[in-house]
Amino acid sequence: MRCMRLGWVLPVVLVAVGTLTAPQAAARTWEGALDELLAAPPGADVAALVTEVAAARPAWTDVAARIQAAGFPDVQVRGVPIVRTTAVGDTVELPWVLVVPESYDPQVPTPLLVVLHGGVSQAGVGEDPAAEAMENDLVGLAAREGWLALHPFGQIGATWWDEAGMANIRNLVRTVKRECNVDDDRVWMGGISDGASASFLHAMVAPSDYAAFVALHGHMGVGSLDGGLPTYAPNLSNTPVYAVTTFDDGLYPSRIMRRTIDMARLAGADVLYRELPGTHDFSPNAATELPRIAAFLDRHPRDPFPARITWETARPEFGACRWLAVDRVSLDEPEPWHHDFNVALEDEAITIGFLPDERYEGEGILVGSLPDGDYPARRIGLAPGDVIVAAGARTVGSMDDLYEYKTTLRRGGPISITVVRGAQRLVLEGRLPEAAAYNVFKRELPSALAVASWSANRVDVRASRVGAFRVLVHPDMLRLEENVVVAVNGETVFDGRVTPDVGFLLRNFLETRDRRLLYVAEIPVSVP
Repeated sequence: MRCMRLGWVLPVVLVAVGTLTAPQAAARTWEGALDELLAAPPGADVAALVTEVAAARPAWTDVAARIQAAGFPDVQVRGVPIVRTTAVGDTVELPWVLVVPESYDPQVPTPLLVVLHGGVSQAGVGEDPAAEAMENDLVGLAAREGWLALHPFGQIGATWWDEAGMANIRNLVRTVKRECNVDDDRVWMGGISDGASASFLHAMVAPSDYAAFVALHGHMGVGSLDGGLPTYAPNLSNTPVYAVTTFDDGLYPSRIMRRTIDMARLAGADVLYRELPGTHDFSPNAATELPRIAAFLDRHPRDPFPARITWETARPEFGACRWLAVDRVSLDEPEPWHHDFNVALEDEAITIGFLPDERYEGEGILVGSLPDGDYPARRIGLAPGDVIVAAGARTVGSMDDLYEYKTTLRRGGPISITVVRGAQRLVLEGRLPEAAAYNVFKRELPSALAVASWSANRVDVRASRVGAFRVLVHPDMLRLEENVVVAVNGETVFDGRVTPDVGFLLRNFLETRDRRLLYVAEIPVSVP
């Protein structure tokens, strides 16, 4: 019997999570324990509830059906941003915004677009997160299309490519899935600038939640270069990406970025790439490009059981893609077909190297802080508390003026910044560093590469440096009433029946909140 999404809806029983007395526990059915489990808030200790449901030995099909049929409360606020906050790590609390479309029906699965903003390496977030979210072109696109829009916020200590920031995105997606009827096969991620670079990153290290990605004015190497994460172009073959660059982008111009796209396509990447006129600003192209993006996302629902997965990783925490998880990297020599796809670029970007104080409302730009590193700001003596009032011969009243000045600069050439420091007006001068070559992806650790496919109850894995992996089992992919065969490099390593495990099903669901992918078991394999 296959587990399919059901069309009927059961009422959700919202109860407090707590310890039951012996008579209460004896009187309660597994259905009641499961309802309590589904209603538990994020972070609640639910291990006892999982054990209680599993101990009752219900059929896994009944458990899956109840999860899939659970209802959702209505959302009273529609069409306007709902602003909430969440703790990120031990010291940071960040806002996040959810926009529920006017057309939302809690009984109908609704697509979700996760929108990541640019400028994530700031010291803090703006004072009006609702307005900032609503100004984002991709949030507006979601509203017009009738999709849910989730807009997280990031900052230093919780960027899109550090542990805290990435965990925050993951947890917020699960929070929205817990509270709203999300179509699990139509969850997309998109962003502009840093948000686009993060979309590339998630496509390469954590794509399982997503059906497609949108990267506008981004750089696929930022997660590796700034975040130190091991990223691999072959992983872009598993989830399609819509990417846009512009000819006169001061950070990521098309003539440079197209080399990264060519490299990724050579590795098998599924990228729809467009080069457009313009600078590092998506808004001038939004009217013509957003309908294309909407059509792209609409025709790319997630394939939950792709017939082929290519996955490369150096760290087990980034080893999972759909139904395959690489758990250990060996130190063996790589197979001859295991190629490292990378490309060397010339860094021509003009970066002064300071973070503005977003709270400042006077003329000019107040320098809030200087990031670590050998940036021009430190070389010329810029300091926190300085107010930038001119750049070259140009008066600076806002960041837009400074951006215009940066378009006139060249690597290796002069830079001149005028600041007000206390009662003094100072001209700080120096030279920008010469253009330097760099690799798009850092390479510090050995990687494992697995090319896995399934057909007719057989999984074949072509493995290089793969020490151990798991195959996640779903009855819509593998028939449980027959033996499942797993082979590695042509040698059979598993041939037997797979028994569904209700406890595994529940733990996996609570980790992902994915009602579509209710895996019932896993097949662990140690590669000889």
